[in-house]
Amino acid sequence: MKKWSIYFMVLLMMAGCSARPTSSQVEISEISMREVGLTEPLTIAEDFFPKDMNIVALGDSLTEGVGDSTKRGGYLAYLERKLLAHKAIKSVTITNLGKRGLRISKLDEVVDKNKNALQHADMIMITIGGNDMMKVVRSHFFDLSYSLFEKEQKKFAVKLEKLLETLRSINEDATIVLLGLYNPFGTLQAIPEIEQVIQLWNEGSKEVMDRYENTVFVEVADLFANHDDVLYSDQFHPNDLGYQLMAERVYERLEAEETLVLWIREQ
Repeated sequence: MKKWSIYFMVLLMMAGCSARPTSSQVEISEISMREVGLTEPLTIAEDFFPKDMNIVALGDSLTEGVGDSTKRGGYLAYLERKLLAHKAIKSVTITNLGKRGLRISKLDEVVDKNKNALQHADMIMITIGGNDMMKVVRSHFFDLSYSLFEKEQKKFAVKLEKLLETLRSINEDATIVLLGLYNPFGTLQAIPEIEQVIQLWNEGSKEVMDRYENTVFVEVADLFANHDDVLYSDQFHPNDLGYQLMAERVYERLEAEETLVLWIREQ
């Protein structure tokens, strides 16, 4: 009888040992019973790594910066400061190809000689048209009329479209920015419709720009309307304040069009 009792006690002890879960069994059990919460994958903000921006500027004396006392490139120097203040932009390289007196018919030569620079541009800035208007003035000083400007504007629009086609054939992705005209023409005040002429010219240019993707037209006429304090001593070109206002307007338009956001995202 005592022998069977011993056997019975041993069996109870063995059953107790087999019923006790191991530490690994406890962990697995707890994991299976616990609701698993998956964390979202780590994402990096688009502006986490600042990027280099390459700008090529084409055009006339406004691109060259005539009237800028610092001689650093007019509105482009102020625009560079604005861009560098953006947390997503590490550096800005500007190739300034502006030349005083340039008309749109002469831009083809500049573009042809600088295809490599244009191919690598993230943004192409253009100021053109003022000298095309002055050509009308010089040719018809004593018989100026609205119809003469209207006729010349249509020719200008055709040349602008050709310019955009050429630029797009060289660089499909760069943002193309065209600054509109303003009225500094003191000699043209004899024409009652001069403000309408400026408006006509700008609206025609904007219509051409709107036919192409990734383009921005920047209106600046209002910055100079009845503001003599923004003009250089020649009463034609902007002074430092004028260029600064132009740069601020360009930056505002780039932000409004989300141009910088899209550029950062695509880099």
